[in-house]
Amino acid sequence: MALTESSEHPPIALLVVSNDRSITEAVQSCFPSPHYRCVLSGDGQGALAQLRQSPCQLVLAELRLSDTNGLELLQRIRAMDSPPGFLLICSYRDWELAIEAMRMGAADCLTKPLRREHVVTRVARALERHKMEAERAMFHALLEGTLEERTDHLRQALQQVEYSQRSTLETLVMALDSRERMTHLHSLRVQAYTILLADRCGYGGTGMPELAYGALLHDIGKIVIPDSILLKPGPLTPDEMRIMQQHPTRGYQILSRIPHLQQTALLALCHHERMDGKGYPLGLRGEEIPVESRIFSVADALDVILSGRPYCAARTLDEARAELTRCAGTQFDQDVVDVFQQIADEEVIHIQEAVASRVPASDSPLPVLQGVPF
Repeated sequence: MALTESSEHPPIALLVVSNDRSITEAVQSCFPSPHYRCVLSGDGQGALAQLRQSPCQLVLAELRLSDTNGLELLQRIRAMDSPPGFLLICSYRDWELAIEAMRMGAADCLTKPLRREHVVTRVARALERHKMEAERAMFHALLEGTLEERTDHLRQALQQVEYSQRSTLETLVMALDSRERMTHLHSLRVQAYTILLADRCGYGGTGMPELAYGALLHDIGKIVIPDSILLKPGPLTPDEMRIMQQHPTRGYQILSRIPHLQQTALLALCHHERMDGKGYPLGLRGEEIPVESRIFSVADALDVILSGRPYCAARTLDEARAELTRCAGTQFDQDVVDVFQQIADEEVIHIQEAVASRVPASDSPLPVLQGVPF
């Protein structure tokens, strides 16, 4: 969206929650009147009182406040009727808390010291997301109030849009998988393994669509990796490895621009983290890693072991089970591996056969995906 509005429209209200003068002045300088109205609050209680008195489109709040913290403030704001958008302001070392904020519904995070280009870009993106969420809420309110026949027609239209979107994403991912000769259909198999494993782990149904999208799109960042590195048959040099390890961050940058794929973007960012903290790009450890990524990493490794890579021949399912057990507690979550070991060989083989026989964008989804409300 544009960062200026016509004079015929009221100014866009931004609530800045911070007692740091450098932050409040930085935001005010980026969004001057008359197109914007910056309201200031030094603490969480003042921010909530201000929101009850006068609604705003976006809240920019520091992580550490005198009477609360940014996550608690976010939770209380998200519980409001028609909540505004939310941006968390924190330091780079608070990455794990930034991830938690986005899991809770924050549109994005700003790191200190604030840079004008980052503030302007991310505020614009957050305002666009808030606008879309408000329009979606209005649409659903209208949907609930219409006659049954009209409701059925509208729902069918929504389902068709969602189906078309899913088909487009699947076609894109299959094209990316085909770019690597040994990873054809990798993302579709991993998606199916992930959904099966998440279900057996007791993962909540409301988060399943985002998890399914994340499993499908986890390697989207490889689109920027040169063929000379991506398709190299032998070991990568240290410089080549550093380039290859950029793909989770690049994937996050691509997906986080799409408002309804924020959770998907987090999975793409964290899918190479390890339980022992030796993963990349953030070096998260143990439960710092989102549970979605811990489930996905087992499913991803399973497919890599079974299908093989230029640097490693394909192995049997028994060998895959042994390798996952060997790396449980260091690379993988021990509890997730334990759940996987209870899944029958026949179920894994069924997924392989179903994916291999599937026609892209067909009317018959994989049996394991039935009931997943994409």
